[in-house]
Amino acid sequence: MEQMIIINVVIVAVLVTAVIVYLALRRQKDAVQDEVNRLTLRLTEMEMKMDAFHAIKNIPGGGSAAADAQGLTAVSKEEKTANVDLSEMDDKELFEHISRVIRDEELFRWPDFNRAAVKERFSLSAARIGGAFMRGGGMGLPEFVRNCRLDYACRLMVEQPELSFTEVGEASGYQRTTTFYHDFKARFGMPPAEYRAQQLKQDDATAIQSVQPQGGEPKEQQEITEPEKNNDVRKQ
Repeated sequence: MEQMIIINVVIVAVLVTAVIVYLALRRQKDAVQDEVNRLTLRLTEMEMKMDAFHAIKNIPGGGSAAADAQGLTAVSKEEKTANVDLSEMDDKELFEHISRVIRDEELFRWPDFNRAAVKERFSLSAARIGGAFMRGGGMGLPEFVRNCRLDYACRLMVEQPELSFTEVGEASGYQRTTTFYHDFKARFGMPPAEYRAQQLKQDDATAIQSVQPQGGEPKEQQEITEPEKNNDVRKQ
Protein backbone atom coordinates (compact mmCIF):
# COMPACT_ATOMS: atom_id res chain seq x y z
CA MET A 1 0.00 0.00 0.00
CA GLU A 2 2.76 2.37 0.94
CA GLN A 3 4.55 1.44 -2.26
CA MET A 4 1.48 2.42 -4.33
CA ILE A 5 1.29 5.76 -2.53
CA ILE A 6 4.95 6.43 -3.25
CA ILE A 7 4.45 5.56 -6.93
CA ASN A 8 1.45 7.89 -7.18
CA VAL A 9 3.38 10.69 -5.53
CA VAL A 10 6.27 10.19 -7.93
CA ILE A 11 3.91 10.23 -10.93
CA VAL A 12 2.25 13.43 -9.74
CA ALA A 13 5.64 15.01 -9.12
CA VAL A 14 6.80 14.09 -12.62
CA LEU A 15 3.63 15.51 -14.17
CA VAL A 16 3.91 18.74 -12.21
CA THR A 17 7.56 19.05 -13.20
CA ALA A 18 6.67 18.45 -16.85
CA VAL A 19 3.99 21.15 -16.74
CA ILE A 20 6.38 23.61 -15.11
CA VAL A 21 9.06 22.89 -17.71
CA TYR A 22 6.54 23.25 -20.53
CA LEU A 23 5.29 26.61 -19.24
CA ALA A 24 8.84 27.84 -18.77
CA LEU A 25 9.78 26.83 -22.31
CA ARG A 26 6.61 28.39 -23.68
CA ARG A 27 7.33 31.65 -21.87
CA GLN A 28 10.91 31.58 -23.09
CA LYS A 29 9.72 30.94 -26.65
CA ASP A 30 7.34 33.92 -26.49
CA ALA A 31 10.10 36.12 -25.12
CA VAL A 32 12.46 35.03 -27.89
CA GLN A 33 9.78 35.70 -30.52
CA ASP A 34 9.15 39.17 -29.13
CA GLU A 35 12.86 39.88 -29.21
CA VAL A 36 13.11 38.64 -32.79
CA ASN A 37 10.20 40.89 -33.81
CA ARG A 38 11.82 43.83 -32.07
CA LEU A 39 15.15 43.27 -33.80
CA THR A 40 13.41 42.79 -37.14
CA LEU A 41 11.66 46.13 -36.74
CA ARG A 42 14.89 47.85 -35.83
CA LEU A 43 16.73 46.36 -38.80
CA THR A 44 13.91 47.28 -41.18
CA GLU A 45 13.88 50.81 -39.83
CA MET A 46 17.62 51.08 -40.37
CA GLU A 47 17.27 49.77 -43.92
CA MET A 48 14.56 52.31 -44.70
CA LYS A 49 16.71 55.12 -43.33
CA MET A 50 19.68 53.93 -45.38
CA ASP A 51 17.51 53.80 -48.52
CA ALA A 52 16.35 57.35 -47.84
CA PHE A 53 19.95 58.43 -47.28
CA HIS A 54 21.12 56.96 -50.59
CA ALA A 55 18.14 58.44 -52.40
CA ILE A 56 19.00 61.90 -51.07
CA LYS A 57 22.67 61.45 -51.97
CA ASN A 58 21.64 60.75 -55.58
CA ILE A 59 19.52 63.91 -55.86
CA PRO A 60 21.42 66.88 -57.38
CA GLY A 61 22.24 69.29 -54.60
CA GLY A 62 21.18 66.77 -51.99
CA GLY A 63 24.48 66.15 -50.27
CA SER A 64 25.30 65.41 -46.68
CA ALA A 65 23.40 68.48 -45.46
CA ALA A 66 20.16 67.17 -46.95
CA ALA A 67 20.85 63.74 -45.50
CA ASP A 68 21.49 65.25 -42.09
CA ALA A 69 18.24 67.19 -42.33
CA GLN A 70 16.38 63.99 -43.19
CA GLY A 71 17.95 62.23 -40.24
CA LEU A 72 17.07 65.07 -37.88
CA THR A 73 13.47 64.99 -39.10
CA ALA A 74 13.22 61.27 -38.39
CA VAL A 75 14.71 61.70 -34.94
CA SER A 76 12.37 64.58 -34.20
CA LYS A 77 9.36 62.44 -35.09
CA GLU A 78 10.49 59.65 -32.79
CA GLU A 79 11.22 62.06 -29.94
CA LYS A 80 7.87 63.77 -30.41
CA THR A 81 6.10 60.41 -30.27
CA ALA A 82 8.08 59.32 -27.23
CA ASN A 83 7.17 62.49 -25.32
CA VAL A 84 3.43 61.98 -25.76
CA ASP A 85 1.68 60.77 -22.60
CA LEU A 86 -0.40 57.85 -23.87
CA SER A 87 -1.74 56.95 -20.43
CA GLU A 88 -3.97 60.04 -20.38
CA MET A 89 -5.62 59.29 -23.72
CA ASP A 90 -9.01 57.66 -24.14
CA ASP A 91 -9.57 54.92 -26.72
CA LYS A 92 -10.39 57.28 -29.59
CA GLU A 93 -7.45 59.58 -28.93
CA LEU A 94 -5.08 56.65 -28.63
CA PHE A 95 -6.38 55.10 -31.85
CA GLU A 96 -5.95 58.39 -33.72
CA HIS A 97 -2.43 58.83 -32.36
CA ILE A 98 -1.22 55.31 -33.14
CA SER A 99 -2.89 55.21 -36.56
CA ARG A 100 -1.35 58.58 -37.49
CA VAL A 101 2.13 57.38 -36.54
CA ILE A 102 1.66 54.14 -38.48
CA ARG A 103 0.65 56.07 -41.59
CA ASP A 104 3.19 58.89 -41.30
CA GLU A 105 6.12 56.56 -40.70
CA GLU A 106 4.72 53.91 -43.08
CA LEU A 107 5.19 51.21 -40.46
CA PHE A 108 2.59 49.09 -42.27
CA ARG A 109 5.13 48.47 -45.02
CA TRP A 110 7.14 46.23 -42.69
CA PRO A 111 6.16 42.62 -43.52
CA ASP A 112 6.34 41.56 -39.85
CA PHE A 113 4.37 44.53 -38.53
CA ASN A 114 1.84 43.19 -36.01
CA ARG A 115 0.54 43.74 -32.49
CA ALA A 116 3.89 42.76 -30.97
CA ALA A 117 5.54 45.47 -33.06
CA VAL A 118 2.99 48.04 -31.87
CA LYS A 119 3.59 46.96 -28.26
CA GLU A 120 7.30 47.52 -28.75
CA ARG A 121 6.88 50.83 -30.56
CA PHE A 122 4.47 52.42 -28.08
CA SER A 123 5.22 50.44 -24.88
CA LEU A 124 1.59 49.42 -24.48
CA SER A 125 -0.08 46.14 -23.58
CA ALA A 126 -1.85 44.05 -26.19
CA ALA A 127 -5.18 44.57 -24.40
CA ARG A 128 -4.76 48.37 -24.44
CA ILE A 129 -3.91 48.38 -28.13
CA GLY A 130 -6.77 46.05 -29.04
CA GLY A 131 -9.26 48.10 -27.04
CA ALA A 132 -8.14 51.37 -28.61
CA PHE A 133 -8.57 50.05 -32.14
CA MET A 134 -11.88 48.26 -31.54
CA ARG A 135 -13.55 50.89 -29.36
CA GLY A 136 -11.80 53.96 -30.72
CA GLY A 137 -11.50 53.03 -34.38
CA GLY A 138 -14.21 50.43 -34.90
CA MET A 139 -11.79 47.89 -36.34
CA GLY A 140 -9.02 45.56 -35.28
CA LEU A 141 -5.34 46.30 -35.79
CA PRO A 142 -4.97 43.67 -38.58
CA GLU A 143 -7.83 45.25 -40.55
CA PHE A 144 -6.35 48.72 -40.14
CA VAL A 145 -2.90 47.58 -41.29
CA ARG A 146 -4.47 45.76 -44.24
CA ASN A 147 -6.34 48.90 -45.31
CA CYS A 148 -3.16 50.98 -45.06
CA ARG A 149 -1.31 48.51 -47.26
CA LEU A 150 -4.09 48.44 -49.85
CA ASP A 151 -4.34 52.25 -49.94
CA TYR A 152 -0.60 52.45 -50.47
CA ALA A 153 -0.77 49.79 -53.19
CA CYS A 154 -3.51 51.72 -55.03
CA ARG A 155 -1.41 54.86 -55.06
CA LEU A 156 1.69 52.97 -56.12
CA MET A 157 -0.06 51.22 -59.02
CA VAL A 158 -1.12 54.57 -60.51
CA GLU A 159 2.04 56.55 -59.79
CA GLN A 160 4.38 53.77 -60.99
CA PRO A 161 2.42 51.67 -63.51
CA GLU A 162 5.62 50.00 -64.70
CA LEU A 163 5.82 47.99 -61.46
CA SER A 164 4.57 44.42 -61.44
CA PHE A 165 1.85 43.47 -58.99
CA THR A 166 4.34 41.34 -57.10
CA GLU A 167 6.56 44.39 -56.64
CA VAL A 168 3.56 46.50 -55.62
CA GLY A 169 2.49 43.94 -53.03
CA GLU A 170 5.99 43.59 -51.57
CA ALA A 171 6.46 47.37 -51.41
CA SER A 172 3.14 47.65 -49.57
CA GLY A 173 4.10 45.12 -46.91
CA TYR A 174 2.73 41.86 -48.31
CA GLN A 175 4.91 38.77 -48.10
CA ARG A 176 2.77 36.76 -50.54
CA THR A 177 1.30 37.99 -53.82
CA THR A 178 -1.67 35.64 -53.43
CA THR A 179 -2.60 37.32 -50.14
CA PHE A 180 -2.30 40.73 -51.80
CA TYR A 181 -4.64 39.64 -54.63
CA HIS A 182 -7.13 38.14 -52.18
CA ASP A 183 -7.26 41.20 -49.91
CA PHE A 184 -7.44 43.61 -52.84
CA LYS A 185 -10.36 41.85 -54.52
CA ALA A 186 -12.18 41.45 -51.21
CA ARG A 187 -12.08 45.20 -50.60
CA PHE A 188 -12.49 46.65 -54.10
CA GLY A 189 -14.46 43.88 -55.81
CA MET A 190 -11.95 43.59 -58.67
CA PRO A 191 -8.38 42.34 -59.21
CA PRO A 192 -5.48 44.82 -59.15
CA ALA A 193 -5.06 44.72 -62.95
CA GLU A 194 -8.63 45.86 -63.58
CA TYR A 195 -8.37 48.58 -60.94
CA ARG A 196 -5.15 49.99 -62.41
CA ALA A 197 -6.58 49.92 -65.94
CA GLN A 198 -9.64 51.88 -64.79
CA GLN A 199 -7.58 54.45 -62.90
CA LEU A 200 -5.14 55.01 -65.77
CA LYS A 201 -8.07 55.37 -68.19
CA GLN A 202 -9.67 57.99 -65.95
CA ASP A 203 -6.37 59.86 -65.67
CA ASP A 204 -5.99 59.88 -69.48
CA ALA A 205 -9.54 61.19 -69.92
CA THR A 206 -8.91 63.93 -67.34
CA ALA A 207 -5.66 64.92 -69.06
CA ILE A 208 -7.42 65.19 -72.45
CA GLN A 209 -10.19 67.35 -71.00
CA SER A 210 -7.69 69.66 -69.33
CA VAL A 211 -6.04 70.58 -72.69
CA GLN A 212 -9.30 71.18 -74.57
CA PRO A 213 -10.57 74.81 -74.88
CA GLN A 214 -13.31 75.72 -72.41
CA GLY A 215 -16.06 76.76 -74.87
CA GLY A 216 -16.08 79.30 -77.70
CA GLU A 217 -14.16 79.07 -80.94
CA PRO A 218 -10.75 77.45 -81.09
CA LYS A 219 -7.83 79.79 -80.57
CA GLU A 220 -6.60 79.40 -84.14
CA GLN A 221 -10.03 80.37 -85.52
CA GLN A 222 -10.13 83.42 -83.27
CA GLU A 223 -6.72 84.52 -84.51
CA ILE A 224 -7.95 84.34 -88.09
CA THR A 225 -11.31 85.98 -87.45
CA GLU A 226 -10.10 89.06 -85.54
CA PRO A 227 -7.96 90.51 -88.38
CA GLU A 228 -10.85 90.04 -90.80
CA LYS A 229 -13.15 92.06 -88.53
CA ASN A 230 -10.55 94.84 -88.33
CA ASN A 231 -10.30 94.95 -92.14
CA ASP A 232 -14.07 95.25 -92.43
CA VAL A 233 -14.05 98.21 -90.03
CA ARG A 234 -11.35 99.99 -92.10
CA LYS A 235 -13.34 99.50 -95.34
CA GLN A 236 -16.36 101.12 -93.80
